[in-house]
Amino acid sequence: MNILLVVESKHLGNTLKISKAMSESVPVTIVNTQEAKELSLSDYDIVGFGSGIYMGKHDKRILKFAQGLSHNEAYTFVISTSGSADFDDNNKALIDILIKKNKTVLGVFSCKALDKFTFLKLIGGVNKGLPSENDYKNAQAFIQNVISKYNNTTSI
Repeated sequence: MNILLVVESKHLGNTLKISKAMSESVPVTIVNTQEAKELSLSDYDIVGFGSGIYMGKHDKRILKFAQGLSHNEAYTFVISTSGSADFDDNNKALIDILIKKNKTVLGVFSCKALDKFTFLKLIGGVNKGLPSENDYKNAQAFIQNVISKYNNTTSI
């Protein structure tokens, strides 16, 4: 099975840490949006999209990349890390883009993470110690669940 994860993780690298934890559980190719532009996404069974959450949404590069996808059917998933727990609201814009592009979203993984953005750096940030080992284990279980959903969907 070929799984690609397109990730932008610019602030503290939290989303990349979650992505790498997933790749320890199952083979996952991790690239950023610039590298993904050089790939044929149709070569992958499942393509994930993720970033930290900035001002309530995924990184602009992830959103722009998703907006440029073809309308071909494909299987996807979404991941994010955030200083807040507004996971449904934070992931909505990216999920909506994927659905409009005729993509099946097999799951969404989000977790709180250290956030030192803007004024928070003055106090050392919030969510210190996150993501945690438990978050990494949950991310591994999540990617295995995505694969199970894919297998169940494509075997019908």
